[in-house]
This record gives sequence, C-alpha cells and structure tokens, in this order.
Amino acid sequence: MSDTSPLKFSEAVLRGLKNRCPRCATGKLLRGYLTPRKCCDHCGLDYEPLRADDGPAWATILITGHLTMPFVFWILEFGFDNLWIEIGLPIAFIVILSAIILPYAKGAFMGIIWLMHYRKDEAAE
Repeated sequence: MSDTSPLKFSEAVLRGLKNRCPRCATGKLLRGYLTPRKCCDHCGLDYEPLRADDGPAWATILITGHLTMPFVFWILEFGFDNLWIEIGLPIAFIVILSAIILPYAKGAFMGIIWLMHYRKDEAAE
C-alpha cells in the first residue's frame, strides 16, 4: 500500500487487532498485556495521544455478554443439579473470555483513534 492511498477503516481496525502500528503495520502497539509502547519501533509514530480509555472495556463487555448468554442458557438447559456449577462455569467463562478479548479491543480502538484524528494531522505536515 502506498503512502498516498487513504487507509481504510477496516485496515486500521485489523492492524490494531494484530497489535501492529496503525501507520506502518510493522511495529508493535502494546508492550505486555495492555500497556501501550511509547512509539513505533519502525516508523516512530507517537502512541501517547492514542488513549483508548474506556472504549476497549466497553467493547469487551458488549462482546462477552453476547457470547455468554447462549452459554448460560446451554448450562441451564443441560440440567446441572449443582448451583455452584451453574454459577461458577459462566463466571469462569466471562473472566477467561474478557481476558482474551481486552488486548485485541485495545489495539483496535488505538487504530481507530489514529485513523479518525491523527492521520489528517500527519497529512497536513
């Protein structure tokens, strides 16, 4: 992709989901589980202004809730006679699924924020 062609929304989201720099798609976004790096190793893009704040948590809750309810209904339909199993399995499912989704959601939000706000600033320079 050349630098003159505009980046599509889906490309920015995919780069974030892959934990890659939204500008060059080479450098990493996150250092560890959720901590953003200071800047891109490859192109030098400053990640400090890409603050995702509560967006990733909101998306994680939304996705987890929609995926959990069928699981809960299946458990209730299965007919466990133990209340601890009926409560414990969905809670474990929610915790594990949230832990898996959250870093991907953070990367996607960082890519979207860069695309929506900071790409036009770079074009002006």
